[in-house]
Amino acid sequence: MAVSTNSAVNGQGIAAKAVEVGGTMADKAYTWGGKTTDGFDCSGFVSYVLNQLFANTTFGGDVAGYIASPGFDDVAEADRKAGDLVIFPAHGGMPNHIGIVVDATHWIGCQSSTGVAQVLFSNVFWKARPHKYRRVKGLSTVAMNSGRGTAVFA
Repeated sequence: MAVSTNSAVNGQGIAAKAVEVGGTMADKAYTWGGKTTDGFDCSGFVSYVLNQLFANTTFGGDVAGYIASPGFDDVAEADRKAGDLVIFPAHGGMPNHIGIVVDATHWIGCQSSTGVAQVLFSNVFWKARPHKYRRVKGLSTVAMNSGRGTAVFA
């Protein structure tokens, strides 16, 4: 992957872009394999948001790709910040799922039951599923909080 030189991109910016895109998706249903504003699936929504912000990088693929990608660092739940990815690996017959952390209490994603929507971390269904967090490589905790930083990809 290439290096992004967009120093304005930080966790708050990623979360804000996700909410902005989500706001344009009212009344649009989940679309399996969807990667455009005509309709998203979960990974298509995340890819679309990240591609809007990182002009020199292409994000895409499925949830498994985000789980394995060297372009992201794992983050402890206690250290999650706005803009981090929340990933629900396949478990107990449930498929992979992915979204973007909005704030301390919400994440946003495209769910088959709702389309693009914000979800409470305390939601019984999602809280019970195993999950992990990943951060765009190069966006340190300082950059996630300050509005400064670059994303560097291997």
